[in-house]
Amino acid sequence: MTAIQTERRAAASNHDAWLTRRRWARAGWLYVFMLVMSFFFLGPFLMGLLSSMKDNPNEYPPKVIIPQLTAQYVSRAYNLGIQGGNSGWNGGLTPGREVNFDVSVRSPADAPKDAPVVSLFPYQPVSLVAIARQAQAKDYAQLKTVQVSQTGDTRVYRTTVTYPSLTAQTGEVIRAKLATPDADVRATLPSGETVKVTLDTPAAQAKQYELSESQRVELVKAGENYYLRGPLFERTPMQVDVQRGQSIVNSTLPPSDKQNFDRSFAFRNITPGILGYTFNNYRRAFNETMDPKSGRSLFFSWVLNSFLYAFLRVAAAVIFCSLAGYALARFDFPGKNLIFLGAVLFVQMVPSQVNLVSNYVLLKDLGLLNIWGLWFNGLVAAGGVFLMKQFFEGMPKELEESASIDGAGPFTTFWKVMLPQAGPALIALAITQFQGAWNDFFWPLVLLRQNTDFTLTVGLSSFSQLYGGQGDYGLILAGAILSAIPVIIIFIIFQRYFVDTGSDSAVKG
Repeated sequence: MTAIQTERRAAASNHDAWLTRRRWARAGWLYVFMLVMSFFFLGPFLMGLLSSMKDNPNEYPPKVIIPQLTAQYVSRAYNLGIQGGNSGWNGGLTPGREVNFDVSVRSPADAPKDAPVVSLFPYQPVSLVAIARQAQAKDYAQLKTVQVSQTGDTRVYRTTVTYPSLTAQTGEVIRAKLATPDADVRATLPSGETVKVTLDTPAAQAKQYELSESQRVELVKAGENYYLRGPLFERTPMQVDVQRGQSIVNSTLPPSDKQNFDRSFAFRNITPGILGYTFNNYRRAFNETMDPKSGRSLFFSWVLNSFLYAFLRVAAAVIFCSLAGYALARFDFPGKNLIFLGAVLFVQMVPSQVNLVSNYVLLKDLGLLNIWGLWFNGLVAAGGVFLMKQFFEGMPKELEESASIDGAGPFTTFWKVMLPQAGPALIALAITQFQGAWNDFFWPLVLLRQNTDFTLTVGLSSFSQLYGGQGDYGLILAGAILSAIPVIIIFIIFQRYFVDTGSDSAVKG
């Protein structure tokens, strides 16, 4: 082998290596670009998701690593839920339970050595539905604070929250409907029997709090007697204050709010469980919209209404748009072009607000100011007809000719030959219709009158009006995240159908 050949081979090898590095560099830059773009698109959603779990979503600068997603604090919240309500998932405070909560206080040599002042404070939830005043844990629970250890100038104090119960804890808990005729307290058992109930709390407090429609209580059978045990608390709010010169340096759970130069810590719930700690705002979205008369969550009704409306819109679009699109694409009949220009293209050019008054009056006269009227108002989507027409026009006519030779009629050809090949277009149509119906706000706001008939978008607007003015954006963010999840899931599952097609392999040769 000559030196010239060796040099050429080395040059070729270097060139190939350079091309390989260039291809890898281009691929790397492409992936970097995609990651940057995904951050811009998904960043707001992810930050909203994190902020919806925080006690203070308005914190600045915003933190990505938050206590609500830290294994250590989630485990502690679970244990506190077990102590307070015998449920690490739901938490709460129930009669006969005892909760231990530790606070570390630094007291330098020249500072007071007094124990912290611990107190429970009231929490009255804001609700979309008018509710009676709720019982407060501070009126029933007892507090005791003792020092348990000391390291240097830091002392650890343990506060024990005790909720006493008068009945035996071995009693059988019964779910029953409460009734209070005259001065007696009675309950209706699942069997239909009505029994007299003995109050398991001081009478004055019981009459003031326990017997409101929305207050949670337990019915306990101990022997032959029935006791009304409770009330049951979803939250146990607590505040810890120390003297000037002292500072709070640690606690079982991070505080929800700090004031007075770290001398005052407020905990919105010291018996949270996982739901009350990590997913507190999501639980509030359902609980604080609870109708006291029906016992049903309005937020849950809004979600069901949105799914029903979206399903009806998708079903109508798949049926009517595919039939109309196929007829306009394949059949020749008088006025075909006029129908396409007027009923399809022109309808898309006219804003829906132009027909607001006429459509509203018509639906009102028909008694359809509800979900069914909302569906009827958008029964046939002009955009969907246009999409299906263009798709059917792009399919090969050989499919219909083959079906015609086999003796198939127009409807049989459409139903058994053309429609199965239109899967990608139907999926795209279903996704766009579902997304449009799920995010529809204008017409649901105009037509729907009762809060039980609201869709999720209209319900979230009431969230913004009620909670936004108070700066309680965590609840609003939780509702927004819940409303976005179905659309994201459906798009991820069916996105491949946007580019897939079956007509390419339907004809050979």
